[in-house]
Amino acid sequence: GITRPGRVGGRGPGEQVVRVPVGDLPPAGPPEGPWPGRVSGPAPAAVPVAPPRAELVDASGAAVVVSARCEVSAPPARLAVHGRPAAVTGWTGPWPADERWWDPEAARRRARFQVTTDDGAAYLLAVEGGRWHIEAVYD
Repeated sequence: GITRPGRVGGRGPGEQVVRVPVGDLPPAGPPEGPWPGRVSGPAPAAVPVAPPRAELVDASGAAVVVSARCEVSAPPARLAVHGRPAAVTGWTGPWPADERWWDPEAARRRARFQVTTDDGAAYLLAVEGGRWHIEAVYD
């Protein structure tokens, strides 16, 4: 059917919008209250349905790792998306999100970074289970 976007609560940009069938009541809006680990503005230009894998490495070529204490192994130096590497010109993060820790089957633990590259691109990255992916692209 035909749908329209509706804003809801969530930590990542892909979790903050849901599709509502036309004719149904829209969601009540973002719930009030804290969303620890929520990424603040600006809103991204695009949120991929299937987040592409990414590779984030330090100056020596080793993968950037985020520890359980949310410490970064080394500053990010290069980001590869779709096999195309680019130099990292700026980054901020990590923002940890430890979700549904009380439910072992639904539990999720990840950290997010915002990264800019020398080709003018800007991304919201997430690492989960040691794997990096693109959660959103900024314009």
